[in-house]
Amino acid sequence: MYSPELLEDVMTSSLLSVVSEESEEQSTYRDVPWWQGLLELEDLELVDPGRGGVLTKLQGLVTKKSQIMSDEALDDDTKAEMINSLELDGCPVEDLGLTFQYSPSSAVYGYQTVDIKPGCGEEAVTIHNLEEYIDRSLDWVFVRGVRQQLDALRQGFNTVFPLDKLGAFTPNEVRTMLCGDQDPVFTREEIMKYTEPKLGYSKESPGFLRFVNVLVEMTGSERKAFLQFTTGCSSLPPGGLANLHPRLTVVRKIDAGDGSFPSVNTCVHYLKLPDYSSEEVLRERLLAATNEKGFHLN
Repeated sequence: MYSPELLEDVMTSSLLSVVSEESEEQSTYRDVPWWQGLLELEDLELVDPGRGGVLTKLQGLVTKKSQIMSDEALDDDTKAEMINSLELDGCPVEDLGLTFQYSPSSAVYGYQTVDIKPGCGEEAVTIHNLEEYIDRSLDWVFVRGVRQQLDALRQGFNTVFPLDKLGAFTPNEVRTMLCGDQDPVFTREEIMKYTEPKLGYSKESPGFLRFVNVLVEMTGSERKAFLQFTTGCSSLPPGGLANLHPRLTVVRKIDAGDGSFPSVNTCVHYLKLPDYSSEEVLRERLLAATNEKGFHLN
């Protein structure tokens, strides 16, 4: 049997974060930020995979704990036993050595630790206050710890384009306008229409047509690498090749055969392409060039 104190701890632990939030409603760090709801735990996994992955696993324990607490078929003793047996990768939460302190992933942030629970930074994290730990960690990562930076971002963005005017666009449309097409696709018709063969190539040249065939058959990652190689950017502007300026220009590389590689003048989107004997050779040499780092093929 578990003691009444332990049972009370187990039965009330799921309310800890709610209670603490209610008691801190007047605190400035609980003010609703303008980016409320835009950042989630999944986003933390992208920018800080280690910490984000651990918090995701801990959130899984919270979910299991909640399921146990809501199971009306279990008595209090069984619930307490099951909750206290929850582990992360074979380790009890109490043995993870976690406290209510946050340590940044790099010294560039200018601080070593910060108490995410004011005045209680050294409080140990247990299965019974795990919800509060996760809530406060995400509050620091997504609100308190970045409020000044995101407010500055908004202020700077507003000097270029008022944020409230973006309401007419969907998130995907805004992302495309700001970042370009992150999954570039170009058809044969688009390549023929918006690519300019010159200086040894024309739109009827066998060497240029081989290039078009290879480009059309590229995978998504290969297209991004090709654009990075030829334009310095792995994405296309909104509207695709039609809005790429300067136009992608393809010229014949003189005194170059199957043993040579393509080269580029990235700033003007200028591809110097040898007149290869086959599509297979062209594809091999072009992909090898797009994977090359540095300015060796400029």
